[in-house]
Amino acid sequence: MPDKATFYIDKSSGTFADTLAAFGWMRVLAELHEKQETSHDIHLRDDGAYFTITCAPIQPETLDSLRHNPLWPGSMPMIETIKNRDSIPAGVLNKVDYELEKERVSAYFSAKAKAQAADASVSEPHRHWDIFRAINPASLPGYNGILNDWWVARDAQPDILNLLFQLFSTSPNDLDGAVDGWKALDKANGWGIKPHSTGQQLYNPDQGKGQNKAKSNGLSVGNLDNFWLLEWLKIVGFYEAAQTRLVQGVKDRKTYVIAPRELTYTEHREIFSNFANSMRVSLTSIKGDTLAALRYTEALLTYFDEPVRRFTLGERGRLKKRLVAGLYAAFYKDLGNAVATMNLAFIGLPGWIEIGEPSDIALYTAMVQELVMLVNQFDETHSDAIAMLQALRDFVSADTLDALFRFTRAFPAYYIGMRERNKYVYAIQEDILERIITMTEPRYAEILEDEGFRNIAYAIRASTVTAQFQKSQGNRKYDVRYGLGQDLARKSRYKDDFIAALSEFMFKFNAENAQVMEVTKMQRPPYRRSIQTSDIESVVALIDRFGSETVANLLIAYGYARTPRKDAGEADDSE
Repeated sequence: MPDKATFYIDKSSGTFADTLAAFGWMRVLAELHEKQETSHDIHLRDDGAYFTITCAPIQPETLDSLRHNPLWPGSMPMIETIKNRDSIPAGVLNKVDYELEKERVSAYFSAKAKAQAADASVSEPHRHWDIFRAINPASLPGYNGILNDWWVARDAQPDILNLLFQLFSTSPNDLDGAVDGWKALDKANGWGIKPHSTGQQLYNPDQGKGQNKAKSNGLSVGNLDNFWLLEWLKIVGFYEAAQTRLVQGVKDRKTYVIAPRELTYTEHREIFSNFANSMRVSLTSIKGDTLAALRYTEALLTYFDEPVRRFTLGERGRLKKRLVAGLYAAFYKDLGNAVATMNLAFIGLPGWIEIGEPSDIALYTAMVQELVMLVNQFDETHSDAIAMLQALRDFVSADTLDALFRFTRAFPAYYIGMRERNKYVYAIQEDILERIITMTEPRYAEILEDEGFRNIAYAIRASTVTAQFQKSQGNRKYDVRYGLGQDLARKSRYKDDFIAALSEFMFKFNAENAQVMEVTKMQRPPYRRSIQTSDIESVVALIDRFGSETVANLLIAYGYARTPRKDAGEADDSE
């Protein structure tokens, strides 16, 4: 009998289908350990071409006990509808009535709309309602068919699981051997269950119905088939590691599946449960991608922010390289009676998060929460927000400051425009912005710590967001420099043009300060600090070393960032 302590799940498709099979197998192992009352210390590691899963051995007696007490692993139920009610086998261990669940959802949202959600008689929708909705109707026959086959063959579960133990005992997995083994098992028991079943797009995003022949020697349209026990494991895994939801405002769908590096089953279950709870509201496409990565990161950090777990996270260092790389994302277009996979993508977790000390966890959690609030405010149906959300998604996923600077260059126009209409805008906090930039590109710390740079960033803020806020309060002491951020960004491509534009701004800033102080005869403090000659020299030196575009990007980002508190002599710019 093969070793049951180490298993290998091949990455045969290169999509999240392999991940689902791995998590499905982990769930099966966890339930077998529960049956034999041993600790399921199940550990998963991404080894490139395959996932390695290790755990304590499963005892032969545990498998034998399944002949009389069959296993129904995972949370997946058979879904009963009006049309298939007569075909659901009697006594099946887990099933749901789709129509009843649908009524439950309607009742809940109806009560919520009437502010009666606190009514104890109105229960929340089933936690897997979105999965049921994704399956029914297009995938329901295939889904229920596989679960029905598992139920029909329940008396031989020890033999079936031994087949899977054998399949996963080596890499590459001996799939042909497993198929032959299934044929022999099926023939001996007379079930009539074919070794292959249709690969559903919900779990196999790259396997849609269509022209799938490798050679263009025919025009037949059909589905792709896979070994049915692997399809069954993907179903189990879908309830373990996938989050699917309709895109806000349309009937298209997005599915997210985590991409683990190294994780235990216990860690995964709690982290993913918290993540799923935070993603229960439908979101627009780009915003949903960005928030999925950020909220999963937040759930992960929160899980490890416990006294007994903090040091274990510190030993692992970078989350993206050592725990979870990110999330697979599949976009399904609604075609009426069917759906089609339109895009497969990958959204990475923030790579600048590296836990060195236990105290770092709280710091990074605050930074991620700041980004969540920043992203949350944008309405993707407005054209000006789309480019900013795309830039934020690219930054979160790819850890590139170019993407962050695309956002900070576009943000001033959005900020000033919204504030002119008396609408609230959430700007990223200055100290958090500084940490994000220096963690992504440590050499920029020299620029951000430069006194001249900080004084000129202050002058930009004082001339824009601060002056605009004072204007809204009836204080028109200083003019609002509309378009300053865009002007500096436009001139930053060429060093001489940028220095000229910056010099012009600084000259006007100091001149306005002197004029206001003269007109008010020093009777209306607070007054703004003027820029010194040394500040200009310092920034020019930085431009020589780092380039005009880098310095301009950082000045704009800092100039429009939110400051938690102001100096005594500076006007408040926060509402």
